[in-house]
Amino acid sequence: MDLFDQRAIADDGAGEYGLSGDMKKTQYVLQLLGAPYCAETLKCILIAAEQGMEMNCGAITMDDLTSDAFTSVAEFGMAPALKENDYFTTGSKAITEYINARGLGFSLIPKNITMASEQEMWIDKSRAQSNTSVLTLVDEAICSGTNDGAKVDAAKQALNPLLDDLNELLGKDKYIGGKNYTMADLHWTATCHLIHLAAPDMIDSRSNIKAWLNGMHTKKSNCGQSLIAATLLPTVDDIKANKLNNVVIDDF
Repeated sequence: MDLFDQRAIADDGAGEYGLSGDMKKTQYVLQLLGAPYCAETLKCILIAAEQGMEMNCGAITMDDLTSDAFTSVAEFGMAPALKENDYFTTGSKAITEYINARGLGFSLIPKNITMASEQEMWIDKSRAQSNTSVLTLVDEAICSGTNDGAKVDAAKQALNPLLDDLNELLGKDKYIGGKNYTMADLHWTATCHLIHLAAPDMIDSRSNIKAWLNGMHTKKSNCGQSLIAATLLPTVDDIKANKLNNVVIDDF
């Protein structure tokens, strides 16, 4: 039994085909290892819900990343990590693009090269430019609860220009990718959700981001199911308990 089966446990009576025990369309149940305070993990949960793929999610700790149990299933100890039957991959970029292509809904990556490039730029901003600062905010406000003023201020100062740019963009279009929901919206939903939990004023003071994020919390899944992906994002209590929500699809 590997770490996926220990933490992201498959249902005993269902085998590997759907949580009801029946083969659902073409999928096995995905298994994910990650953390509720990690935006990259949350992006993987969101894409599974958006694309109608059931996912059992197991939480790991910082100590797990260097353990033999984790490195044996995740190359270089990279998280989050995904398993589907005998297929393994790691990192949010590989996982989100795999599920985007593997799932039941239309692709969230635009075919128009200009739109796709713009989207990728905003994804890079959410991944490369904000992750460290968001982790700091969440750790100081929720995980450790130390609220170190200097660390919090530095994180906010790093995030403010990004959020200002995002707020301006969302004043022009409904979504980050333009008129349609795309992968860029998914990435920033995870990022802004964590920011709002840790420092709500940073979102609430920016009216366009606030309205957009409220919309993300009510939008039905990309593949037409009744599930609202953002309802699976963790609460403050979930983060404190190191708990991730599974993706369960009821209306195939």
